[in-house]
Amino acid sequence: MSLFCDSGGFDTDGYDWWWCQPADEEPLETKRSRKCCSCDVKIGVGETARKVLRFRPPTESEAARGIAYDEVSLSSWYLCEKCGDLAYSLSELGFCYSLGDTSLAEQIAEHRSEEDAHRKRMASHNE
Repeated sequence: MSLFCDSGGFDTDGYDWWWCQPADEEPLETKRSRKCCSCDVKIGVGETARKVLRFRPPTESEAARGIAYDEVSLSSWYLCEKCGDLAYSLSELGFCYSLGDTSLAEQIAEHRSEEDAHRKRMASHNE
């Protein structure tokens, strides 16, 4: 999926799971290395990373028993330093993006390609 933006805000209804904007950079403080959820590069313990908090809606059983009301935490994902910087920059520029399916670099390349194709179509219409 290419870059996009949902100007209407984010509503979690109907989603199987969702994530929050990655946290600030900090050394990875897990017991073992992790893979970047964008580019799959290995992030070593102590290396710079950004933590991505993930959530899912509660099941009917969890809600009925009062275990969970709005959301249930899932295991966190991590972004390597390079992808974390890309995510931060995209967010600052007002872009929305996806995690876990297509790398941020690929989403940026796809967006550039779509923009170039759009510019060429507009230029040919103006001739």
